[in-house]
Amino acid sequence: MKEKKLKHKIQNILWPCVVFAGVTGMVTGAIVFAFRVLSEGVIDVSHHIFAFAHENPAFVPLVVLGAVGAALLVSLCLTYSPHSRGGGIPTAVALIRGLITFHWLRNIIFVFTSALLSYLCGIPLGNDEGPAVQMGTAVGSGTARVLGKHHRAWERYLMTGGATAGFATATCAPVTAVLFGLEEGHSRFSPLLIMSSVSSVLCGMGTLELLCFLFGKSSALFLFTIEARLPLSLVWVVIPVGLLCGGFAYLFGECTHAIRGLLHKKLKKWHTFFKVAPVFAVVAIIGCVYYEAIGTGHHLIEALLHNQVAWYTALILLAVRSLLVILSNDVGATGGLFTPLLSFGALIGSVIADALVALDLLDGQYFMLLVVVGMASFFAASVRTPLTAMAFAIEALSGFGNVLPIFLGVIIAYVIVEAVGANSINEIAMEREIHHENAGKTLHVLDLTVEAMPGSFAIGKEPRDILWPPSCKLLSVKQENAVRHFYTGGHIRENDVLHLNLTTYDLDVTAQQLCALLGDQEIFDDGVIHHEKYENTIPKH
Repeated sequence: MKEKKLKHKIQNILWPCVVFAGVTGMVTGAIVFAFRVLSEGVIDVSHHIFAFAHENPAFVPLVVLGAVGAALLVSLCLTYSPHSRGGGIPTAVALIRGLITFHWLRNIIFVFTSALLSYLCGIPLGNDEGPAVQMGTAVGSGTARVLGKHHRAWERYLMTGGATAGFATATCAPVTAVLFGLEEGHSRFSPLLIMSSVSSVLCGMGTLELLCFLFGKSSALFLFTIEARLPLSLVWVVIPVGLLCGGFAYLFGECTHAIRGLLHKKLKKWHTFFKVAPVFAVVAIIGCVYYEAIGTGHHLIEALLHNQVAWYTALILLAVRSLLVILSNDVGATGGLFTPLLSFGALIGSVIADALVALDLLDGQYFMLLVVVGMASFFAASVRTPLTAMAFAIEALSGFGNVLPIFLGVIIAYVIVEAVGANSINEIAMEREIHHENAGKTLHVLDLTVEAMPGSFAIGKEPRDILWPPSCKLLSVKQENAVRHFYTGGHIRENDVLHLNLTTYDLDVTAQQLCALLGDQEIFDDGVIHHEKYENTIPKH
């Protein structure tokens, strides 16, 4: 009996959550390293092109024409791989939650290609985190399908590991990456998810650091240090930063939703190229006039940290870049939202710091700190992940000596969006992906009983550790003639009868997922009790 339990734990815990997760992390680290090197080179070329066009206006039409050509290639990428569009993190989250499906290898290829084309044209989306997270998710899916093809229950755990490894290698923030996978990816904490994430992150970061050492590259996302520590008597200065970040996060979300609805209504039948090309052309024109208004936002954050942007310029950039980010993300340009969101917070923080310094209420040595507080606060409010934002500020933004002001700014911004009921930017983006995935399909509402077959993946695990199909709720478990309603504790045993309630658009896929978790059996015999049309469940844009 002990040997059987040990074999089961090795096969269903050690292999997927440590060994295969580690392999996923190593492959992700290598891919992200190559992507970072190439994207940095492409962005540098882009900067030189726009600088040349700025000094030689006669070449502006040629730059715009090149951007339209790149838009054509991007539209082709999106045609062959629809989930390569937009911010990578929302798509990755939808994938690891099981809300959408994709072809993993095709996704890696076209995300890689489409993102580089977007950066060449100066599209204001992030160049590291979004594509890295999405490609890491695809690597996790590929690892499960190639190396663990007989254990499909492992896939979403490995996808989670790949996503966290992608985030860690893109931002060089491993602790934040693990929190991201738990807080944003699944909105829960689970030992199996922690094991998968930590194993992937450790191996991914190890691979990245080794490659950076061999090729003489830096792995850090930002290179700066906050020397000054804000005294307790001045901690109030972060309050306006938190308030403005929370308020603007709400406005940004509302504008995103409104513009997305308008574009969907007006351009619904347009070919992807005719949606992408105008945005690429507008970005190119703006870039030829003022390059700081376009690009990933990384260079802008560096300038803001060192107080190199005037307050009135910061306000203009906040408005222009917000609109460009919303349009670029909505039409499908590939890139991340992480760095743009950080840049919005940095712009707000710099404006507040400028005002306080001008009023002689704050010493200039604390300027950089308020920019960092703005970055963390806006990210927490817009994505609704306060723990991830706090960890990132400490780990990657040199905030260890100023934990209290950073936490205060984050909490204030987060309370504001909670109070007004604002939606997460990632949730808004995921809504689009789910809509495209399930448009026209029938929603099935199911109430059924299934059995935990001997040797199945679920045996010995608590329900919180199991990645059930989306919208699946475990109502009760029958164990040896004892029924536990609204099940909350204890591991699942062989031959337990589970009472489930769930909704699905694809009965076959859901049956495969349940069999992968609980063992082969007849899932849907008379379990379907109600149907609804897709249009009645997801609001039209």
